[in-house]
Amino acid sequence: MTAEGIAALLARYEFHDAGIRRVIVDQDFGREPRGRVVRLVIDARVVGEALRWEPVCLDLVDVKRFRIDESSGAPAGVLYDPPQFTRFDGLMQVDLCAERFGGLPPRSRQEVFEDSEWVFEAAGGTWSVLEPWHA
Repeated sequence: MTAEGIAALLARYEFHDAGIRRVIVDQDFGREPRGRVVRLVIDARVVGEALRWEPVCLDLVDVKRFRIDESSGAPAGVLYDPPQFTRFDGLMQVDLCAERFGGLPPRSRQEVFEDSEWVFEAAGGTWSVLEPWHA
């Protein structure tokens, strides 16, 4: 995800009260493993279109580490702020609990992971709209 791609994602969708619908973790095992791939499907509201929601896919490649912690007592998978994208040490961090920073950016990749309940670190990724399934 480039800076332009992230800006386009955040301009198209409002993530307040968005819901994480699905998390798929895929890892190949064998002679030449490709690394872990994570797909996040998030129901987000389209900016400027009232109450229209779309499923958005964040596809993260070569995921180094991640945390999914639903033990806090808060509703699982509900976003209160847009995802926060940072880069440290050549890796991208996607923090889905960015409200804890109060708008300030984290100072290190370790700080991104501290106290976050939904966070992923990957070499890169893309985003796309999940098209409706027609039977």
